[in-house]
Amino acid sequence: MKLNVFKTLIFFLSIISFRSLEAQNGKAKGGDDVLFTVNGQPVSKDEFLYVYKKNNPGKETDFSRESLQEYLDLYVNFKLKVTEARAIKIDTTEKVREELQKYGDQLIKSNFDKEVLDPAAKKAYDRLQKERLVYHVMIKSDAVKDSAEAIKKLNDARDRVMKGEDFSKVAAEVSTDTSNKKDPGLVGWVTANQIPDMDFENTVFNTKVGGVSPVFKTKFGYHFLKVTQERPAQGMVTVEHILIKTAKNASAADIAKAKLKIDSIYALLQAGAEFDELAIQYSEDKSSAANGGRIEPFSTGKMVMPFQEAAFALKNPGDYSAPVQTAFGWHLIKLVEKKPIGTYDEMKDDLKVKIERSAEYKNLRTQFVEAAKKKYNFSENTAAVNEFVATLDSSFVKNNWTMTKATGLNKTVFTIDRNNFTQNDLASYIEINQRSSRDRDIRTKFDKMYAQIQEQMIIEHDLAERNIDFKRLMQEYRDGIPLFALLEQKVWSMAAKDSVGLEKYYQEHKNDYMWDERVDASIYTVTDPTVAKEVRKMADKNASDKEIMELYNNDSTTIVTITSNLYLKGQNSNVDKLNKKTGMGEDILNADGSVTFVRVNKVVPPAPKTLKEARGYVISSYQDFLEKKWIEELHQKYPVKIDDAVFNSMVK
Repeated sequence: MKLNVFKTLIFFLSIISFRSLEAQNGKAKGGDDVLFTVNGQPVSKDEFLYVYKKNNPGKETDFSRESLQEYLDLYVNFKLKVTEARAIKIDTTEKVREELQKYGDQLIKSNFDKEVLDPAAKKAYDRLQKERLVYHVMIKSDAVKDSAEAIKKLNDARDRVMKGEDFSKVAAEVSTDTSNKKDPGLVGWVTANQIPDMDFENTVFNTKVGGVSPVFKTKFGYHFLKVTQERPAQGMVTVEHILIKTAKNASAADIAKAKLKIDSIYALLQAGAEFDELAIQYSEDKSSAANGGRIEPFSTGKMVMPFQEAAFALKNPGDYSAPVQTAFGWHLIKLVEKKPIGTYDEMKDDLKVKIERSAEYKNLRTQFVEAAKKKYNFSENTAAVNEFVATLDSSFVKNNWTMTKATGLNKTVFTIDRNNFTQNDLASYIEINQRSSRDRDIRTKFDKMYAQIQEQMIIEHDLAERNIDFKRLMQEYRDGIPLFALLEQKVWSMAAKDSVGLEKYYQEHKNDYMWDERVDASIYTVTDPTVAKEVRKMADKNASDKEIMELYNNDSTTIVTITSNLYLKGQNSNVDKLNKKTGMGEDILNADGSVTFVRVNKVVPPAPKTLKEARGYVISSYQDFLEKKWIEELHQKYPVKIDDAVFNSMVK
């Protein structure tokens, strides 16, 4: 059974079935010659040649009549099955709809990510090769009542900078970001995936070094920024540190006291003391002190700037810094390891994961969809949408709504480039996916799901228009998955479940499942050579296996083992040595000291296997029989017309 299923799957899962188009004057869509029709639906020469080449890579130059005819017969049968699957609407069953959506969604995401996520990851990697020193002036969103007021205030401040006024001075007077009072406006060294807002990052890298950006908006507020320097990426660094803390509002005396203590530790270090031992003894960073002061590897932007710059300034493992002051206190820093930025191949998977988990991915998807809507003249029928929403009730919130509640609704909900998505399509999607949302409000839950299916259909359409391989594979799923379900119903399960039909088929074909000539033999293995002689004598006198084993074996000891069976040639070398001669063979001394001998009882001539013995093979053959019979019925049901002239044009 499994072999037959696999054989069928290999064929139809590699088949590409194009959308049905009406043949006109022997031409399919695009002017392709029609090779054959099934029930009036055309299959083009171009389609056939595509699948022929795809499924016969070893026959790229074999366009003989025999090879082409063999594949044409297979492909016609495939199309007959697809036609039947559509006719009985097996693709409307919930199981098939779920499978279609599952594999379709995976394919859409995979191709969408290739088009959008892969370039975004490459852009992020390119940005990771450099770091930019950035200052900004910011007005937080909650600092003003009116966004226009914030924008005007920032534009006025920007004008002052553009006229030559010192950026830090303007930042100190205007910016609501007061996190760096010593150097107003300082953001620090910035690289890719560091600032959790792509609008900010994009502005950083779109502004020339030495330039000032326009005013822009982020999720934090409104900004303009200046890029003052650019340098190569610093990579990753692992360090150990010793911290003597100072309070946030520490007095000068407290700071000086902490400095005196770090200086004394620094002196011990210079005198030859081990850094990690000093960290364990003196560091006030309890999270790292017990580990000799070691902290997790970090890159630019992950630490406060004085600490970061001092760490990256160290050249060789084992080098340590002089005391460094940060907002947390005084530090000594020892370099453990420096690692450069990895290659793109090494980093791309992590970069893609980061992007996909960020707001950027949603923005990329939204931008893609909005552009596609304009490109393909997307239109929406809000009245039809509202009519559908009226069918949703509390069962929708409870995730057990069924599309039968929308029976009779089939108006167009939205259109993409003349392709209509109907109320019935929407009902199918809602029924399958309603568990994906936990919203308790009907309209809120619907709006989210409706937006998702819109996006998915728009992305699919755009990919299909521009990527013929994607389009073909999507259609392959649409043909293959319903066909799989139909074959399961008509052939595979039927063969296994139809015990009467299977028995009848076996009786009519049992001579197809024959045993070769076999030997009825008993193999005796005895642990004690002396006992082996006694056992041989008993076997010569035709003592039964049971009688022998009861005499020499007990619950705690097994001296004699006897295996009696029917053996095919090649199954047991000791049996084969007797060359099918009845009687006793010679003693065989085993490595463990035991003795083995064989008695051939008789030679069994070829005979049919029982149904139980041949069940797997019989089911497989019965499946082939049922499928062949079914195909004959399909040929009677759906007319097939082959254009011999078009076929002959392919023969070389």
